[in-house]
Amino acid sequence: MAYRVQNARWICLCLVFASTLHGGAKAAVTDPATGPFISDSKITDNTLELKCIAQNLSDPTANITWLQGGIDGTELNYAITSVGDAAAGTLKLTATTSLNVSGTGAVAKGTNYTCKVERSAGTLWQAVVTGDPTTRLLQLAPAREKLYYGDTVVLACPNYGTNSDPDTLPADPLPVPSPLVEWQFNYTDAWTGYLPSGATVQDGILTIENLADIHDGEYTCQATNVYYTNYAFKVVQVEMAPSTVAPTTT
Repeated sequence: MAYRVQNARWICLCLVFASTLHGGAKAAVTDPATGPFISDSKITDNTLELKCIAQNLSDPTANITWLQGGIDGTELNYAITSVGDAAAGTLKLTATTSLNVSGTGAVAKGTNYTCKVERSAGTLWQAVVTGDPTTRLLQLAPAREKLYYGDTVVLACPNYGTNSDPDTLPADPLPVPSPLVEWQFNYTDAWTGYLPSGATVQDGILTIENLADIHDGEYTCQATNVYYTNYAFKVVQVEMAPSTVAPTTT
């Protein structure tokens, strides 16, 4: 099974340069322009690669590190690359590490991996944790709640962290491996991946074009990683757009 690379920059939706407490644990400290940005990809059936990027750095002494067990945890083996020029504010650091998520030597579920970026302007960090996918179905388009004939509807099923309010808070930490996301129309007890005409999936995003009566129903997102499968649902109900009456003139 191939797992799609899922970039934490997109998933978090609202990265903030702040440090707060979520459920008694210190939240990530990130910067929307600098990061750190974490992505993951499957190398083999058992091995997951974690990549962390810090960019637009102006400190030539900036350093990037992978740690296990939190920001004060044990430093891992990792590879680092550097491109750009700190004097121009374009220094980009990339740190890559790998771990077994299944089979011999697999890490325990719930293991925390933290990417820490140290620089003169302050330390930034972001974390991921091995665990079940945490899905929430989002309607990316249209912006309004009601759906009208002819609309193009875009639905996403992003992987969230443990926050109680993922619409306003960064995912912290983000579960990995990133899940394989699939969709089905009017799912009951057999997963077939059936979608009506005009509905397509690309990179886990469902797009329904030219909304019509045939699209009325429930759309199920299935998110699967090595640990578990989770589901999220969205009912689509199409209706006529309100008519616009031109004002009378005298």
